Amino acid sequence: MILDTCFLIDLHRELAGRPARGARAFLEHHPDTPFAISAITAVEFLEGFADERRGTRFLDPFRILPLDAAVAVHAARIRRQLRRQGAPIGDMDILIAATALHSRIPLVSHNLSHFQRISGLECIGYREG
Repeated sequence: MILDTCFLIDLHRELAGRPARGARAFLEHHPDTPFAISAITAVEFLEGFADERRGTRFLDPFRILPLDAAVAVHAARIRRQLRRQGAPIGDMDILIAATALHSRIPLVSHNLSHFQRISGLECIGYREG
């Protein structure tokens, strides 16, 4: 599964002792599942760290899927589809979704309202309550 940025932020907060939002429990319920992130998710997540080394250490367990020409083609299709529907979402979310579509891997996110607009993308929610 590919983890969205909101998942990583929630997980980081939970591991720091803040109230649970469901990220840690989700990982515990899927102990044998390989998890990955988009290179775009890494960018968004690392933006929150003044000391990027702390952020990159946190990301070490996750495989980072690259943004390449095939992902760019998927992203262009998604942008075109959403523009025609009059239901655009942010470019970063489009690139994350394109990574998931290209990799044929479900996307785990709390932001389902955005991602469910994308045809063919399997979305999984994780938040409790």
